[in-house]
Amino acid sequence: MCHGGDIHGPDGNGRASIPAVIDHVAEDFGIHLTSVEAIDGGVDRAAQNLRGRTESTSYAIKWSAGGSAAGLVVPSALAERGVRAVAAPVRTRDGRLWSERGGRRLSVTPWVGDRNGLDGGLDEAQWREFGTVLAATHALPVTSDLAAVLPVAGHAADLAATRATEALLRDSPPVDAIAAEARTIWTDHAARIAAVVDRVASLAVEVTPSTVCHTDPHLGNVLAGPGRMWLIDWDDAALSTPEHDLMFVLGGTYGGEHIGDRERDWFFEGYGPVTIDPRRLAYWRGSRGLADIAFLAGEAFTPGDYGDTWRARAVRLLAANLGPDGLITRALA
Repeated sequence: MCHGGDIHGPDGNGRASIPAVIDHVAEDFGIHLTSVEAIDGGVDRAAQNLRGRTESTSYAIKWSAGGSAAGLVVPSALAERGVRAVAAPVRTRDGRLWSERGGRRLSVTPWVGDRNGLDGGLDEAQWREFGTVLAATHALPVTSDLAAVLPVAGHAADLAATRATEALLRDSPPVDAIAAEARTIWTDHAARIAAVVDRVASLAVEVTPSTVCHTDPHLGNVLAGPGRMWLIDWDDAALSTPEHDLMFVLGGTYGGEHIGDRERDWFFEGYGPVTIDPRRLAYWRGSRGLADIAFLAGEAFTPGDYGDTWRARAVRLLAANLGPDGLITRALA
């Protein structure tokens, strides 16, 4: 019963109406929702994220036009291997991990977790389980099913985004004080940004992506509950190297206020012995750092649908990302 066709009743942004979501989830997955509400979908502008409820269960529902199917295939493969810190997608009535609607993927996953990992960090057991789930991810064999959907991680898109943002800030007049501040911050750090661009390009020969990675396992993508944690948002899963994931617990990125030596020790008790290659670590820190500052500067500089409150926050985050504890600085260490 999983089939294509237009999403009936979309709004002007191509988003499905609530009645359409209820109908499609029933038709494709056999789940009869009693209510659906929109949730904060983060920075993925190509996705519509919702929470659906039945009389007894809640589900995370995603209707996405972007990314690859790896975000569903990888957690499904982990769940099949007994990894409990992932939420396996609900299969459609004909056994697929997603359905196709209007050229987009419609997926349903059990709703998990009571709070975000950024809200108070993780306890000892949760940190160990965090290490365990990433170790299991890195140990996944690259089957034909995974190879068919996993992109190969690299730096080309991040360098292109950096250059495009640099050109935007250089060639376009700022429309207001927020945009002007974003341009000033970028200009003040232009030499260091250029140095990271050069370093990432030079380190690329040291990196051979061959390991299944989440690529975005910061604490904002960890949900915690009593005695449990779940690693979510696998949409950027790719073939990479372990350092791509491990950099998120080694310092210089989101959630650092909750990650000290004690937390890292707990994490690696779960993960197991590992040798970190400092050149690959610098490569991924630089590539991700460039992607983050390009996104934040572009958001701050350009008025859009998300309002000045978000643009002002993006300026603050841009400054922090370029500060002494940010990935840009650590990539040059």
